[in-house]
Amino acid sequence: MKLGILGLPGSGKSTLFDLLTECFEGPDFSHAPNKPRVRSVKVRDSRLERLRDDYKPHKFTPASFELYDFPARAKEGSRTGLADLLAPARELDTLFLVIRGFQVPGGPPPAIEADVEEILGELVLADLVVVEKRLERLEEKSHKANYTDADRRERELLGTVLKRLEAEERLSGADLSSDEWKSLGGFGFLSAKPLVVALSAGESLEGLPVEAVREKTGSEVVATCARNELEILQLPEDEQAVFREEYDIHEPTRDRLVAEGYRAAGRISFFTAGEKEVRAWTITQGMTALEAAGTVHTDMARGFIRAETVSFRDYLECGSVKKAREKGLLRLEGKEYVVQDADILEFRFSV
Repeated sequence: MKLGILGLPGSGKSTLFDLLTECFEGPDFSHAPNKPRVRSVKVRDSRLERLRDDYKPHKFTPASFELYDFPARAKEGSRTGLADLLAPARELDTLFLVIRGFQVPGGPPPAIEADVEEILGELVLADLVVVEKRLERLEEKSHKANYTDADRRERELLGTVLKRLEAEERLSGADLSSDEWKSLGGFGFLSAKPLVVALSAGESLEGLPVEAVREKTGSEVVATCARNELEILQLPEDEQAVFREEYDIHEPTRDRLVAEGYRAAGRISFFTAGEKEVRAWTITQGMTALEAAGTVHTDMARGFIRAETVSFRDYLECGSVKKAREKGLLRLEGKEYVVQDADILEFRFSV
């Protein structure tokens, strides 16, 4: 899974990136100019950690994802420059939008609603450039012998998309059929991607217009004092709780944003557990047991027999898979079983 962070200059975007990746080394300039920083993020999951503590495996493998930190664009950037800058974001599953909610010393006060409109407008503008270029190519091709019915249908569909983008409307609310969305999938339209908004505060979360931003974007909003949390993470572990209480941090921003990123992207995790390894596997919500088996190994899907399944809740109540089996809570599921979040699975297969 791939997630990305976007924000205007001075929004606290890079600080949030460092918090999510737990990097305490300060700015990193090793990446190429105008290219995103990329780091791998391991997902903390108390459910998986419980399995680790119970099984004491030789290997422990939490879920992970790639996080992209895109450079903030100066306001004088060109349309084509913006589209090129954001091109890698088209491969992402979810976008984190960082909005400044704190006062900069000697600078202007926060303009939260205006910043939201600007960054959402940038996504629409970047998509508009892509659609215009593609329509230009289709227009040129329409005069040639190799112009097909598929090209004609694509041109008509992109014409509909163009009208919406020219009206400065995001594609996420477009009334398109599932087949039309599927045909547009290769474009990776930014204004159609799931969003999570991070409202970046200074010392206090009080007064941030969380509900107003949620209504405006139609997305989940997480308020955060990222710099404070980053500083707390650098303290000895036995001192961190005291400062979290002082700053009224009940749930770490990192965990909340990761959870919301998964939810927005339509991803869940299932677990495999044994003495050799306890591991989390990230899949798309709605995947069947057969498809989940294929994420572990293609042979498991090819020779699938059944999936022995225990929900984490039942595991927690029983204390072990063995006791869950004794109580009849271990289920034998077939290929079409839809895997649920935090299912503990063991695949039976023969090849």
